Amino acid sequence: MELRVPTVALAAEVTCADGRTFTGRIFVPAAASHHSGPMRPEEWINEPLPYFPFLPDDAAVPVMLNKHTVLVVTLQVGESSEGFEPIGLERRVAIECGERRLEGMVHIDMPENHQRVQDYLNRFELFLTLAEGTRHHLVQKHHITRVIEVREE
Repeated sequence: MELRVPTVALAAEVTCADGRTFTGRIFVPAAASHHSGPMRPEEWINEPLPYFPFLPDDAAVPVMLNKHTVLVVTLQVGESSEGFEPIGLERRVAIECGERRLEGMVHIDMPENHQRVQDYLNRFELFLTLAEGTRHHLVQKHHITRVIEVREE
């Protein structure tokens, strides 16, 4: 008998460090341990498991992707983020991963004396979340070349 955790499928675009991009679905647990509702994608991607199932749009069965070879997972989050109201500071940044550049907001929910972008980048999680309108980019920090804080004029 195979045990399965109930999941929610989310449309995603996955860009790998080798330059390939795949569109399809990721599967996040339908229940989170720290809050009501499904696990947030940034919680899911930062779990310590090195592989995750990904169902490409043109396939009938999922493939396993290695998180360490993933550059960025991009998700459409729509208008509502399931009651998720960002706490803490927001900073506009540009993130460069080699030739690829992403720009958006990072939400820094950390103690008062650790609210710099540098502090956020140095957290232990493998991925950070960059919000760009209705899209969230889950960026693997090992592939980030530079982060530039964009000053609002």
